[in-house]
Amino acid sequence: MKRIFLVGAPRSGTTLLQSLLAAHPEIISFPESKFFQYLLYHKFVKKFPARLSAFFKDEINRPEFLENFDNSQSTELKVSWFVGVLDSLAVEKQKSIWLEKTPEHLYFIKDIERFLPDAKFIYIWRNPMDTIASLHEVTRISPELWGDGWDLDHCIKRWEEGVLTSYSHVHQSNHKLVKYENLLEDKTKFISEICDFLEIEYDSKMLVNYKAKAGNLSLNLPWHQGLTRDIESTKVYKYHSCFKSQEIQYILDKIKGVNSEIGYRVKVEVTEPISDIEIPHIFDRLYCTVQLEGVKLGIVELPVCDGMVAGAVLADAIAAKFAWPILQRFFQYRTWESIRQLSESSLSKLHRKIEWNDFLQEIWDGFDDDSNPQLRRNELSIISHNQDLIVVEVSEELPNIQVDFSEIDVLVKVGGVPIGIVTVAVEHNLVSAEKLRSAIIQYTNFELCVAAVREALLGKPLNGKMSLRSHLALSAQKMANASNSLNAVGSGGIYPEDAVIFGRHHGAIGTSVSRRATLPVAALRELAEAAEIAGEKMIQIPLEKDFPKQIIYAPEIFYQNPGEGEVSKSVKPQFFNNNSVTQQLPIFAYRRISPDGFNAVTPQGFAQQLQRLKKQGYYSVSWENWQSAKLTKTALPGKPVLLTFDGGYLDFLEYAFPLLQQFDFTATVFVVTESIGKTNSWEKADSPAVQLMGWPEIRQLRDAGIEIGSMSATYQPLTGLSPTEIVREGAKSRAILEGGLGKYVKCFAYPYGSVDQIVEHLIGAIGYTFGVGYGSRFSSFADSLLSLPRMQVTAANWGKLGW
Repeated sequence: MKRIFLVGAPRSGTTLLQSLLAAHPEIISFPESKFFQYLLYHKFVKKFPARLSAFFKDEINRPEFLENFDNSQSTELKVSWFVGVLDSLAVEKQKSIWLEKTPEHLYFIKDIERFLPDAKFIYIWRNPMDTIASLHEVTRISPELWGDGWDLDHCIKRWEEGVLTSYSHVHQSNHKLVKYENLLEDKTKFISEICDFLEIEYDSKMLVNYKAKAGNLSLNLPWHQGLTRDIESTKVYKYHSCFKSQEIQYILDKIKGVNSEIGYRVKVEVTEPISDIEIPHIFDRLYCTVQLEGVKLGIVELPVCDGMVAGAVLADAIAAKFAWPILQRFFQYRTWESIRQLSESSLSKLHRKIEWNDFLQEIWDGFDDDSNPQLRRNELSIISHNQDLIVVEVSEELPNIQVDFSEIDVLVKVGGVPIGIVTVAVEHNLVSAEKLRSAIIQYTNFELCVAAVREALLGKPLNGKMSLRSHLALSAQKMANASNSLNAVGSGGIYPEDAVIFGRHHGAIGTSVSRRATLPVAALRELAEAAEIAGEKMIQIPLEKDFPKQIIYAPEIFYQNPGEGEVSKSVKPQFFNNNSVTQQLPIFAYRRISPDGFNAVTPQGFAQQLQRLKKQGYYSVSWENWQSAKLTKTALPGKPVLLTFDGGYLDFLEYAFPLLQQFDFTATVFVVTESIGKTNSWEKADSPAVQLMGWPEIRQLRDAGIEIGSMSATYQPLTGLSPTEIVREGAKSRAILEGGLGKYVKCFAYPYGSVDQIVEHLIGAIGYTFGVGYGSRFSSFADSLLSLPRMQVTAANWGKLGW
């Protein structure tokens, strides 16, 4: 006889899953026995006989089994008696498996294993917001059945305990952890995998017959009324109506540490080959400890999609985060190798920190000779080109280029891998090698360093016997000789053959556009739609059974020259004190400008704010202005500011927009795309429904120079979602907006300000360059472009921001 225990936090889908499994012809199941909960929990021990009586008499209608029960027996004998009863019930119905479902047995796993070492355990967990909201609701609807103590903190605690306990057992072969959202995604695959775990054949009738089982197993309790509905995803989120925004933010703050505790953890040494990492599908997040010659550099966080993290993606993330310390170590070896007889001054040179010019000199021999550009120009031959796109490899000698164009686009390769297209002005039909190199340095900036470390140093011993330039030349040669038969054309053997590959997004070198990513196969439709609307390259490799195993975002694959997409309108020139500069940027987040309403700032109050900003010398800048300042570490002149508005309310057009025009400011409006033209359904608990802008109003603002950004498709906190759900929220929203606007959408506002490194990575990989949350400070150069802090402005605090 096989004995199965189904556990999890209450309201996580345990009863639905129980009903599905009980519909299998080999499985028998029962209403919640709560046997171990009452037997072993000290607060319930005295109630154990009464609970047992209720189970056999009232719930399964078999009171005769109680005749052989003796409460004076030892715990072991009580367990043996109970297991024997369930075994006999299974035999009576000619079943080979019994399934016991009591969520609270989660707390007695070790005890159950001690009594039943051959038992198997299935854990189910569900999106935190949905679980907590459902718990909070039902414990108020039926307090007499749930008991006291179910305040919001206790609901949060029960979800957290369920998740952490489940993951603590996930590596054991007799334990299986499943996700409720995966059931909604693909019912057949989900149930088939559980049947495999139970070593029985999948029966398609389970997906029909479960409804007949659900009523008896749930005892028709009021909170189980939805079990007879079809299993499908819903766009109605209970927490939108159960919790106010402040409560949702409280929940998110309380549970934000859970993700880091349930991630998959590995260690990687950067001087050893970095390979693909296969990970159990139940994990969504990889926490990779990065070591350099045994010394910890830090941690890289990446999403896990379809049970793997590609080695090329991991290498790129390591280089992006730790390029400089890796280079520092490499140059120490280089210096050591070049100095055989160490003098005191040489020792000093050995231990000094490298500078940017040291790096440039290492990849371009004779970089210091630029003091005599005429001499350098004369030494090189002049190469004529009749095309406006030229490819150069930084490890090769840069040529003087003769062309008949006013400017040329240069595709820059580092170690054989393209990193971006740089536009260079042509003077007198000539681009000198010095000018070409200067343009490459200026526009690739630190990405040049990241790519050099990734292509030349990662996965190899840092022995210093070869220069960085030599390493890059060797890498470029290998790329040139690599077969592309197993990869997308242009990827040079970087990615696996069984993948769909999306080419480079529109945007600047060194932003999220440059970062490689693995994306979830389940979100292929949304990703493909967004790519098609944007005109981005999508390459489908020959696939096994016409379905991909992986999806890769590959920034090395270019599909068009820069400038083909619509360029955002520039901000009207402003006048300010040229001696004033700033390395910080205030970004303000408004909700509504309206005479009344939840968190609304009145038009009069908003006019006073804008007047004060104008008087103090503030002016609007673009997101690209701040991007350029951050990438080049160049302070912006004067007093720049960014104004943003969340939600896309119709009253923005009536009240806020005229005032912005009056005081010569611009703004970014973030919209929830599946609610365009509807009402703010995500704020049901906070306020009455408020009308949102439709497409005519949004396009009117676009034409007037207002930036339109995304606030996801359905306004869910992304840190509580799976990678698939995050990508769908972002990609679907991007496709809707770009299709409706006819231009690139580069800005994303995280619902509830909920963001972490995994969310950042995925939102960037979808095609957004800028991401904003909430904070209590100005943005600085240290902030990620995908996690810029904004100060919220409300009716309560607008006069206290200290402008």
